[in-house]
Amino acid sequence: MQGIMNEEEKFQFDLQGFLVVKNVLSPQRCAELSDLADQVWPRQSSDGPYRRTGSISQWHSAFLELIDHPKVLPYLIELIGARLRIDHDYCIFMQKHRSTHQLHGGPHVFESDHWYRYNDGVMRNGLTVATWSLTDVHAGDGGFACIPGSHKSNYLRFFPKDVARFERHADYVVQPRMNAGDVLIFTEALIHGTAEWTSEVERRALLFKYSPPHSTWSKHPYDISQYPSATDQQKRLMAPPSVEAHPAVVAPRK
Repeated sequence: MQGIMNEEEKFQFDLQGFLVVKNVLSPQRCAELSDLADQVWPRQSSDGPYRRTGSISQWHSAFLELIDHPKVLPYLIELIGARLRIDHDYCIFMQKHRSTHQLHGGPHVFESDHWYRYNDGVMRNGLTVATWSLTDVHAGDGGFACIPGSHKSNYLRFFPKDVARFERHADYVVQPRMNAGDVLIFTEALIHGTAEWTSEVERRALLFKYSPPHSTWSKHPYDISQYPSATDQQKRLMAPPSVEAHPAVVAPRK
């Protein structure tokens, strides 16, 4: 069991706005989750190269367990606070040559819950994402792309539109490499988007988005009645935005 973020990880997240947590799931577990996804949400003949659907936490207990996974929850507590809540979840499956989703986000531009702050040795974030990769993402494959450090940018109004649309390559836009089973955690205050997928292997990513206790992004809160097998902690994480409904979660330690 992994403990709280170490000092180098804190340095990396503060510097970059994202962090890749390695080897959270085994390759076998990734294959099992991918097979389950195919059973619950099989590809249809009318589907294009890009598929996305929400509420994957309802698919199977194996997906529900990811919302408070003991290797990832301590990171989220460190970044958001012990009263965090899960706001919504979904998946993205992409096949080769799927077009881009332009770079977006940034601190305090249009969305009041896209923020990053640091005070007295403590980081705090608004909407924060844990992206579980079920497939390898090699250099140049595409998928998640971002501008490291942009969560603290003071010159967002100068961000070039052609770079945002992936019409011009800029060296400051990066695509992190990931292995199947890695989890990429990033703040929505980071400028990020989706680069064209170029791999022959379908990209399979599961996204779980978390918020401070008082805020929400999703228009539709979780319906606890649809999760009869949820644990008390999972129910508490899925509660609607309210400080009272979200008492502190204790991070697991080694």
